[in-house]
Amino acid sequence: LMRPSDEAILELIGLPLVHTMRTLAPQADAEALADAYSAAYLQASTQHERLFDGMTELLSKDFRAAVATGKSQRGADRAVNQHGLGDRFEIVLGADSVPRPKPNPDLLHAIMEATGTEDLVMIGDTTYDLEMAHAARVRAIGVSWGHHSVARLKEWAPVVDSVEELGRLLG
Repeated sequence: LMRPSDEAILELIGLPLVHTMRTLAPQADAEALADAYSAAYLQASTQHERLFDGMTELLSKDFRAAVATGKSQRGADRAVNQHGLGDRFEIVLGADSVPRPKPNPDLLHAIMEATGTEDLVMIGDTTYDLEMAHAARVRAIGVSWGHHSVARLKEWAPVVDSVEELGRLLG
């Protein structure tokens, strides 16, 4: 297999892993590639994954919160618990917990149903997050520290450059 370009890889961040592998290497066994990636990611993430500066303080404020991610449910739960945030979110949903993942609105619809509110703000670092919010008809805020360009994010939502700015916009 030839290694895909950085651009091709970054374009797919935020989508389910098997879909990403199928897109990047259509001739390969996408499920086996996804499993191998997951194993390597799990080992690396416990050492290298950290919260953005200011995120702990933002999450300590009094507002309802949920997670809708392109990670698998297992990966989402692991990431939340690794950072000691298991009790902070009312619901944590991974891509494989709904029939159709991002940018389809199923994740946000499931959160609305579980929490009993349609008053959501989707905070996302990819266009897939913001497209999902648009499809679900909820407010969205883009963050500039992800892998999609600010210009692309701004096509869908306002974009902030810091956690502090995000906190101000959330009120």
